[in-house]
Amino acid sequence: MRNPFATDLRPLFARLPADFRLTVVDVGAIGGLHRRWAALAPHLVTVNFDPLEPRESKASAHYFPFLIGDREGTATLKVTRRETMSSTLAPDPAFFAPFWKKPEHVQIVREIEAPMARLDPLLQLERLIPDAIKIDVQGGEAAVIAGAGEALGNSILLAEIECSFAARYEGQETFDQIVARMRGHGFGLFDVRRLKRYRYRNGSGVEDPSLGDGMRAGRLGFCDAIFVIEPDMLWRRIEAGGMANGPDVALKAIVLLLTYGKADLAAATFERGADTMTAPVREAMTGFFSSLRGDGGWKQRLHLRTDVWARQL
Repeated sequence: MRNPFATDLRPLFARLPADFRLTVVDVGAIGGLHRRWAALAPHLVTVNFDPLEPRESKASAHYFPFLIGDREGTATLKVTRRETMSSTLAPDPAFFAPFWKKPEHVQIVREIEAPMARLDPLLQLERLIPDAIKIDVQGGEAAVIAGAGEALGNSILLAEIECSFAARYEGQETFDQIVARMRGHGFGLFDVRRLKRYRYRNGSGVEDPSLGDGMRAGRLGFCDAIFVIEPDMLWRRIEAGGMANGPDVALKAIVLLLTYGKADLAAATFERGADTMTAPVREAMTGFFSSLRGDGGWKQRLHLRTDVWARQL
């Protein structure tokens, strides 16, 4: 459900050139992309990897029943009772044991063998150049990143990666390690979304009471971390004519940044790359950014309060 106080991006995106395309790689694609991408549907090319949800490929949506990692071959996917917690790594029973419901969620109910591939050679084979990537693989994030160095260095502008604050799976890298890996590829941590907490079991039956001021029970388990190519690197790509992203690199970056709420950096990118856009797009962007001038006033404050209320609910 859309927040009625949020700025509607659909009118702006409707003025994108008909042939404008964004290629988004979704590693761990079960459930599909978040609704934030819906306004861009006519312009999206999605490349989806998940052996639990293979689908028929079509021109704008490519599906591969593969596991993605840092090697070629096969691997075993441990399918858990809560299917979205399935992983090639074994859940750490000692970590999950103290929490409400979690031991049951990570019980392994079956195992499946699936092909494993590195992202870089597979994308090259399919002649696909990604602009953004989403990684949701329950502990295997480091392996995916290790096999995607060329894509991260040459074309990816934004990455959404589920990161764990503790080692929930045996042998996984945690939030701080993933941040360091992405920093090594030239990406800064710009935001964290969907903070998820685990609550400790106790004899009193306490789970998550409201104690006021937005504080929550439980320890942080994981989040979606949003990484964006560092602006100085983005400026260089724009000045170089786009490199792997093509001449639309500024427009691609702006659209991605707006999709993830980063209007400030999107506006700064527009200043750097306005000359690379057609006159109609440039006019639409100028009017849009002018409409966002300032801090949003009462509408933005109401929007933020509504978000806080919704999270508490």
